[in-house]
Amino acid sequence: MISFKDLNLSPETQQVIDKLGFTEPTDIQAKSIPLLLSKPMDFHGQAQTGTGKTLAFGLPLLERIDKSNRGTQALVVAPTRELALQICDSLKPFAQAAHISITTIYGGSSMEEQIRTLKRGVQVVIGTPGRLNDHLRRKTLSIDTIKTLVLDEADIMLDMGFKEEVEDILKHAPKNREIWLFSATVKSGISDLMAEYMHDTQSVKVAKKTTDIVTTQQFYCVVPMRQRLAALQRFIESATDFYGFVFCQTKILTSEIAEQLIRAGYNVGALHGDLSQAQRNLVIKRFKSKEISIVIATDVAARGIDIANLTYVINYSLPEDLESYVHRIGRTGRAGKTGTAITFINRSEMRAIGIIQKKFNFTINPIDVPSKEQIVNSRLKIAQEYLAQVSESHIQHHDELKSLVTQLSAEELRDIIEKMVYDKFIKSIDQEENISFTSTPKEGSFEGSARSNNGLQEFCLGVGVDDGVTQEDVVEYLTATNLITADQIAKIRVIKRKTFVEVPAATAQPLVNALANTSLAGRKTRITIVEPQEGGRGDFGGRHRGGDRGGYRGGNRGGFGGSRGGDRDRGGYRGRR
Repeated sequence: MISFKDLNLSPETQQVIDKLGFTEPTDIQAKSIPLLLSKPMDFHGQAQTGTGKTLAFGLPLLERIDKSNRGTQALVVAPTRELALQICDSLKPFAQAAHISITTIYGGSSMEEQIRTLKRGVQVVIGTPGRLNDHLRRKTLSIDTIKTLVLDEADIMLDMGFKEEVEDILKHAPKNREIWLFSATVKSGISDLMAEYMHDTQSVKVAKKTTDIVTTQQFYCVVPMRQRLAALQRFIESATDFYGFVFCQTKILTSEIAEQLIRAGYNVGALHGDLSQAQRNLVIKRFKSKEISIVIATDVAARGIDIANLTYVINYSLPEDLESYVHRIGRTGRAGKTGTAITFINRSEMRAIGIIQKKFNFTINPIDVPSKEQIVNSRLKIAQEYLAQVSESHIQHHDELKSLVTQLSAEELRDIIEKMVYDKFIKSIDQEENISFTSTPKEGSFEGSARSNNGLQEFCLGVGVDDGVTQEDVVEYLTATNLITADQIAKIRVIKRKTFVEVPAATAQPLVNALANTSLAGRKTRITIVEPQEGGRGDFGGRHRGGDRGGYRGGNRGGFGGSRGGDRDRGGYRGRR
């Protein structure tokens, strides 16, 4: 094992490292720092959030600043305000020790104050794509002399629709600058960016160690989509200390679930791409102060937000990729504390659970939706704690009140306390609709095929977001056959090159037949029936048996990586069931 002392860092940097108590660099730091210090180069570091990549690029960046030059020499671009501030906070102790000026530039804060700061001269600027471009257009920021341009979480920036902004920044930078690009994945957009703007790129890839989430208990629960809101409420109610994230695939679903929970009386906030920066800041502030205990969020909106002591993470559905799963559940069970992660799945996604367990050496156990009896028992424990606190508290006695109480018998007092506890802790549970949840099967077990799974059949269209297909296009395409109405469509999930649809089983084959030799998004599209016995669906590698071709000409582009803006919807259409 090497130490930071082996990395040939300056005495000022080493002193800060010692003061902070760092001894051994992480894998990405040990591999990147010596390489980036050796000579100018284009560099790609593939590492997940939480692997220490901020110091992996930040320390070499600061080491190479010419302190005699007060102009901007380095630019770090991050997808969100939270991540930009986090990077700045991590690098500030090192910058101050080396007498290097550093600042953050992001939307939602005073433009005038940022302009004044930039006029004074800043050697390292960290910012978000939108606000950086605002300054470049105003000519209040000049980067034509920078030596190093860092693109942090580049895959997330592209997912958020910042491709044009990133390219504009690259065009403003000098041709002889070096680019250090960091991403958790190497999607097509990242490959294209590297091919066009980077040359002779040196690459380092590290995997996030899973030891930091061994204290997180992981569970999966088979719940039909139409019952997931009720199941979510059951899990929240059964926990005595629920404080956590609920992750959804789309901003539409995020808003919908948040609204439903607020109506039900929960302290809930939502984070998604349609919120202004001020709204995001307020939600995060209230969550950190525990004014709200639940935040419903999309992956992109929650990126860069670090909240301590979370007890729960619930995945309303499986994320699109394995890395996102690890990132989500890693938000709880930190610093040696225990946490709980629960993922809602369909029966056809059982194979995905097996893949995650095998790839990351996780144990993900089945769990059933808590029964009303379990929730009552949990509530009684809370009630017991409440009564203990009441009995230990001191109140100012009033003679009239004392006289009233002394007139009551012991039996009457017990009845009153029982009624108060019932109204406060139990009544809402007793009045809840009695829903029958399907028991969660063990891994690898299937009861029949998708045709017997709640009377639904799933099929796959061989077109998706990258072909310009939206959920609305798919609804119009299916209903044009006159074999199905929008209300009968159980679910639509649009991803890059595929679209998954759940419809009543009796309707599936007639639809496949009717769609033969038609086109969607201007091309004939293969339709495949999803066979759950052969594996899960979607990006986790499920296989499908062939069917007829079909399709309908699509409309505007949707999904992740579409036009710029907030996080894009990736499916999640739900008909009324």
